[in-house]
Amino acid sequence: MSTPKRYKNGVNNIDSGKVLSQFPDMDPTKTYGYFNDFFQYAATDWVLTTAEGGAGSATEAIADDETGGVLLITNAGGSGDHDNFQLSKDGGTNDSESFLFATTKKAWFKTKVKSNDGDKVHCFLGLHIVNTDPVNSAPTDGVYFELTGGVINCQVRKDSVSSTETLAATFGDDTFIVLGYYWDGVDTVYVFVNDTEVVTIGSTNLPDDEYLAVSFGVENEEAAANTLEMDYIGAWMER
Repeated sequence: MSTPKRYKNGVNNIDSGKVLSQFPDMDPTKTYGYFNDFFQYAATDWVLTTAEGGAGSATEAIADDETGGVLLITNAGGSGDHDNFQLSKDGGTNDSESFLFATTKKAWFKTKVKSNDGDKVHCFLGLHIVNTDPVNSAPTDGVYFELTGGVINCQVRKDSVSSTETLAATFGDDTFIVLGYYWDGVDTVYVFVNDTEVVTIGSTNLPDDEYLAVSFGVENEEAAANTLEMDYIGAWMER
């Protein structure tokens, strides 16, 4: 193994003369964000909406057969059964709508997920406005991935009008996929699959007038107990 370069006095990205100019690390105040690697799970961290098209209910638990922390969501066996999550600010009652897209402010989103039956689930993953049932009533505002029938779309959506790109990738069975995007703060959203840029979307419908929450969810498209496994989810923006 090669020897790492050792900066014993630290390294930073702060202009000389600023408050943190002698701080031996990167300035943590340049961005704000949220990241969850799901080594632990508490339902009260989320506004959780579970509804059944058939009988039974969804369950959420840390998977015992995955490394690195993975949240296993298992829907009941009815078509239309779903489990939707939005980050909460107060123990599961109200959403934490803490992200706002803006020009001059860059933004990033990244997640890693899989399903037991990728073309038989309908998923939303990203940042969007408060919405308890995105499959049946799409969020009016957000930048998010929509996975349905194995097809992966990325939507940049404002006031119920979307700029949408279908990605040259599919949501397969029992195989993790990494999805992400980067807003350059100017006019373009760059979309990535497995850390490779695949498409860009313009800023025409960038939701720059609504605060958004970290959100994800899964709904059955068949009468079977389908799953979504969430390895991690994260979003960051420049202050």
